[in-house]
Amino acid sequence: MTPVSDGGMAESIFDLDYTSWKIRSTLAVAGFVFYLGVFVVCHQLSSSLNATYRSLVAREKVFWDLAATRAVFGIQSTAAGLWALLVDPVLQADKVHGQQKWCWFHIATATGFFFFENVAVHLSNALFRTFDLFLMVHHLFAFLGFLGSLVNLEAGHYLAMTTLLLEVSTPFTCISWMLLKAGWSDSLFWKLNQWLMVHMFHCRMVLTYHMWWVCFRHWDGLLSSLHLPHLVLFLVGLSLLTLILNPYWTHKKTQQLLHPEDWNFAQPAPRSSRPAGANSQVLPKKGQ
Repeated sequence: MTPVSDGGMAESIFDLDYTSWKIRSTLAVAGFVFYLGVFVVCHQLSSSLNATYRSLVAREKVFWDLAATRAVFGIQSTAAGLWALLVDPVLQADKVHGQQKWCWFHIATATGFFFFENVAVHLSNALFRTFDLFLMVHHLFAFLGFLGSLVNLEAGHYLAMTTLLLEVSTPFTCISWMLLKAGWSDSLFWKLNQWLMVHMFHCRMVLTYHMWWVCFRHWDGLLSSLHLPHLVLFLVGLSLLTLILNPYWTHKKTQQLLHPEDWNFAQPAPRSSRPAGANSQVLPKKGQ
């Protein structure tokens, strides 16, 4: 993550003048365009090469492409988050005011990604007449939080990078859902990935506790470095993650390990005992 001294791609990206709003906003737009490109490329490749993808309905294809896009972002975020949490000496020395140029790059591109996510979620809800409140709240808070870090030159980078580390579960979620749709839920690989995914969700919960500890220990520093609306937004978002979102998703993923089914697209059970099918049989749920 440290810029190299002999030139090359790392130096050209991480050695930019991040005090310039033009550079930060340009990178945010680049992040949006890049992840939109990942989404489009995934659709094109899956349509050409994957029979399972071609058999899906339109809404499931969108979810497939979004899952792959989130997995790519999850890899970027995990690398950045682990470096900040375990390695970077500047951020370790000052968890409130410490800044690094490589962090500016990830904050800017993450802002672009979360803007893409908000656009994708709202367009998907409008096209398919769905409403996922938890996902909408999650992405709205993520976008506004990183936008706040992007515009504030005084904000430290440690908490922003550890927030990115919460995306550590997304590659496993992507693999789980794709294999489930392909009918591989009985395979050892799917079960192993599911175990790892559940473990990553538990790690997310531990990480939120660590973030609370950093906030409480450095409260005065947070008050001086963050604008009050941004600080309130961060604390509300962290509270939602700690008390509602992480426990809910951990429960659902553990339940899925024990009873493999696609709960993202499960149809509601009939309200009465009358059979739903014309032949007096209850229709099965999608993904079963």
